Amino acid sequence: MPLVSLAATIDAGGMLAGGEVLYYALSAVDSAGNESVQSFVVLASIPAGSNTNSVILRGLSFATGTAGFNVYRGANPQQMRRIASNQAPATSFTDTGLPAQAYAPPDPNFDHANFYWRMELQPEYPATIVTANTVGNGSAEMGNINYAGMIVRIISGTGADQEYAIASNTATTLTLTQAWAVQPDATSHFVVAEAAWHFGASAKTSPVQFEIPNETGVTLHIQGRGANASNLEGPPLLCTLTQWVIGGGGTADLAPPPAPLFGLGPAVGPGGIVLLSAVSFSDFTNTHSVTAGTLTVYYWNELTEKSPYSVASTMGATDTVLNLSPAGSATAGSFVQIDQEVIQVQAVQNGGLQYQVGRGMHGTSAATHQAQVPVYQLSSQVAVVPFAPEFFGSPLSGAWAYPVPLPDTRIASAELFVTNSKGNGPAGSMNLTATIDSGLRTLSGGQYSIQVSGFLAVDSTPAPVLVVEAAHAVRDMYAVVGQQPVGGSVQLNIIRNGTIYCSLIIADGTVISERVNGFGMPLAEEDQLSLSITGVGPTSPGSDLTVILRL
Repeated sequence: MPLVSLAATIDAGGMLAGGEVLYYALSAVDSAGNESVQSFVVLASIPAGSNTNSVILRGLSFATGTAGFNVYRGANPQQMRRIASNQAPATSFTDTGLPAQAYAPPDPNFDHANFYWRMELQPEYPATIVTANTVGNGSAEMGNINYAGMIVRIISGTGADQEYAIASNTATTLTLTQAWAVQPDATSHFVVAEAAWHFGASAKTSPVQFEIPNETGVTLHIQGRGANASNLEGPPLLCTLTQWVIGGGGTADLAPPPAPLFGLGPAVGPGGIVLLSAVSFSDFTNTHSVTAGTLTVYYWNELTEKSPYSVASTMGATDTVLNLSPAGSATAGSFVQIDQEVIQVQAVQNGGLQYQVGRGMHGTSAATHQAQVPVYQLSSQVAVVPFAPEFFGSPLSGAWAYPVPLPDTRIASAELFVTNSKGNGPAGSMNLTATIDSGLRTLSGGQYSIQVSGFLAVDSTPAPVLVVEAAHAVRDMYAVVGQQPVGGSVQLNIIRNGTIYCSLIIADGTVISERVNGFGMPLAEEDQLSLSITGVGPTSPGSDLTVILRL
């Protein structure tokens, strides 16, 4: 056993805080690595004030054959940890605030260690409710379980390592059978555990192995207690406690899944189908038991005429109030689209003439919007998508796609979250507004064609009337001729229910007109479509006209 002066010196030039009381002890180590018992314990009381202190231990003396020495420090003599290992023999040692290591001092009474385990019944919560004999959290859900007779333990923060029996509990608060020795505060975290410990194993050397119930996701408290040859153990509250989550073989989900990445696009073939595909994660943690995904699509119904709402006055990129004309009918929590930005309505004010909004939702960017720009009030549709267990990471997931029928809409954005055995994960989102159409148009597929054979002439009814059999959104409209006009253009109007619906021009010397975008120009069931030719080329009028409306 080494000798040391019991009078520690307090000096500057370190990182030890003022107002602390610390305890030190030394042990000697020989050339074979054998460690002696501890020296006498040295008390070091650091004055309050400066937090740049150091402690000097003087009068060190070692027996012949000492190769080095170890230094231990703690807040009390029973809970010391090593701060320096294998120091060369010297007459003094300075602690500048060295970090504690995972080594306890040697114990001459140690013969073996006993290991115990118990189940954690309530997961860790911060202590937001505290009195002299209670602890709790306002968001805890303990009302349907009676924890009377169980143990509450302060895992970290003020009052750490205290544990007491529970007398009763409500949904949010645990009442103890006695008062706290050190009352917890907002820094404290607590758990509820079984009152009784289960014996695991006894051993003199590591590793130690014992059996526990294989209940996936359950947290265990594991504690080892030093014992002497008579099997008298050290105090449990001074022994290290470790929390361990049972993995169930290493592939179980221990928490809700992360937010997914995903793709959304039109299906190949018949219109009106949007495909959810490429659902993926940055890694497969907590995705093994995923069984479902919930997709929410936000869209504008294209069978509705152009939006009746518009921006009443210019809206800056940082503005959080949207002024409308006329008053809107959105509700708090819904979404609107302006240009290529998706905006969430947080509150409706002034009878619907103003919305308090959140900007740049679902990955869109907040931008300036000019007055009179349309405001599209988005609808939503939810689809629940099934997944087989262990689906993600399997070969099947690479080519997977799920069809969602949603014809005649313009999709602005979408959200997707997935659900595993532990609950719902956070939602991932994507936006589709950065396109020429400011969204993904699903349409319904097909087309209407109006044909006029032979040479063209000015004519108000060159073809029979076409009757629309069902409502449709229109992708675009254009006209083609078999023989190009010469000397002038072919000018024509598509007439809907007696009113001009769209005007098209086939320029002199060309065979096809410009395409007219059909967004905001839906066709209703039983609409009557006809054609009127209002001008032809004087040298050659062109021939064999076909007018196409793509759906």
